[in-house]
Amino acid sequence: MKFPHSIERFTISNHSHYSFPPAGYVAIEETSDGAGDNFGLYWEIGKENNSPIVCSSRHEESLLVPEFKDFQSFVDWFDETDGLESPPMNLNDNDYFISLTNKAKVLTKNGKHEEAILRLERAVSLFGEYTETWYWLSENYYKTGQKEQGDKALVNSILSNYYFGVPSKKSVDKFNEMIPSDELKNNSLVKRKEGFISGGDYSTPFTIDYDLLLATVEGFKAMNDNRTAMIMKQNYGLLMSLENNEIVQKYGFNVRDWFENFNKELFSIYPDRAH
Repeated sequence: MKFPHSIERFTISNHSHYSFPPAGYVAIEETSDGAGDNFGLYWEIGKENNSPIVCSSRHEESLLVPEFKDFQSFVDWFDETDGLESPPMNLNDNDYFISLTNKAKVLTKNGKHEEAILRLERAVSLFGEYTETWYWLSENYYKTGQKEQGDKALVNSILSNYYFGVPSKKSVDKFNEMIPSDELKNNSLVKRKEGFISGGDYSTPFTIDYDLLLATVEGFKAMNDNRTAMIMKQNYGLLMSLENNEIVQKYGFNVRDWFENFNKELFSIYPDRAH
């Protein structure tokens, strides 16, 4: 992975307790709160040669929260506050996907859909694993009559990285109501959309058909879309690690063995992620 030049001033660790944090997250030990949470660098799957963002980790929720667009922004904040204040948010930062997403949400509510689309398209180009950005992009495409583009963005909101939060109920409901365009009908997820997912986010019951999820993974592999396949396979491991004993036993899921095998497969496809 491509580490920032000045990383040597900090102590870093990529130790994972199997399901959390995921591979690709490297903790900054000086930010540890003593209870298992910290700030750390994160690289998107398949983009290990890009610069990382900086997230905070919330182990009790198995959640990563994006906080800084890059390592230098984190360092500036850490030096100024000793890490004792909340990270700042600038809605006008056009180089940070969270700022772009939040600004676009404001524009959407004000009916400025074309402006929102410009910001959201840039946001997903900067970071493509965040379900909320894809959902708002789909909303604005639909508002401007761009159904095909809206459908693609909506599908991507489901094919996101659930370590950054599961899809919202709105996203799930619209996905289930979606009549896909011809271009999407061969998409591995779209072919299995009936009964695939229901609920959404952390305020409502979130359920997913694990057999369909695993079949979707194999479908993406068959299409040589390894990146999407591995994101969704990782989502399977995360969700299964949070499941009740009945479901875990049904699928013969052992969190330690599963993530060891998953990481071996992931690193064989993306060797730079192992470093």
